[in-house]
Amino acid sequence: MHYNNVRFGIFTDLHLDIMHDGRARLNAFIDQMEKENVDFIIQLGDFCYPEDTSKCLCSEENLPVNLKNAMTTPIDVPKIELLEKFNHFSKPHYHVLGNHELDFCSKKQAMKLYGMENRFYSFTCKGWKFIVLDGNNFKTESGEFKDYYYGDYFDSKDLPYIDPEQMSWLEKELFSDEMPVVIFSHQPLNKSSRGIKNADELLDLFDNVNKNGKRVYLCINGHTHVDVYTECNGVGYYTLNSMSNHWIGKDFAKHRFSNEIESSFPNLQYTFPYKKPLYAVVELDSKRAYIKGKTGEFFEPGPVDMGCKQELSASICDREIIW
Repeated sequence: MHYNNVRFGIFTDLHLDIMHDGRARLNAFIDQMEKENVDFIIQLGDFCYPEDTSKCLCSEENLPVNLKNAMTTPIDVPKIELLEKFNHFSKPHYHVLGNHELDFCSKKQAMKLYGMENRFYSFTCKGWKFIVLDGNNFKTESGEFKDYYYGDYFDSKDLPYIDPEQMSWLEKELFSDEMPVVIFSHQPLNKSSRGIKNADELLDLFDNVNKNGKRVYLCINGHTHVDVYTECNGVGYYTLNSMSNHWIGKDFAKHRFSNEIESSFPNLQYTFPYKKPLYAVVELDSKRAYIKGKTGEFFEPGPVDMGCKQELSASICDREIIW
């Protein structure tokens, strides 16, 4: 079967409410994607806080420092202006819901800001089917599935999930035609420390879809701010690095910028920020995916300088994934 070549621009985890230079990062992406003449662009979540940061339902004992700071020091970022720039791109544009969109609002509010009709959906381009999933669901102690809502998910230990409603829709969507499929999500869809809890259920579905010939080729996610690729049962799982930083928390807190910047963006100190904005152009054809990334570096001091033992990268590597 012959598939047409598709090229798209992609980034994730911009975090406008953490980064002091988010405007420049998004502008660089949009300008480059216009030059690249891609078929569409997509962002994989954690773009910004859709609403004000005054209301959060997480208990005090589980409230992370980034949410505490957001509540005490509201950040004035031009999110409407920057979303309009993204949404007025000359080619189709798509959004994925991230978990941090839901720290201070509901899914409906986040979807309204982004212009999303549904939290999960599909679209086609040049004979390929692209599916967007919503991993922002947790399971209560009674076994009920619930949406992340005003940060309440920080009180749950049983997350994230692709919920049953979505799984049922996904199965029908995958068996509805013969098009090759790429799946986008915020959280990893494979078994991993921060991936979805029902990854085995999803893998079984992919196995059933692919048993008569390859259909599900690649799953692409953000969330973990690393650059990683793995395969399982013939399906590729690609974690795209953050546009902006690696969140590291209090253990390696460090002021790297002016007092004015640090006081306006108090969560910046808890990151290893990247000097350059990171994003990728992905090209798909019948034989492979080629990912053209960005080489970058950390603002000093970086992870190695500070004695961080994690293997972190401030780049998105070029990759060729053979089907």
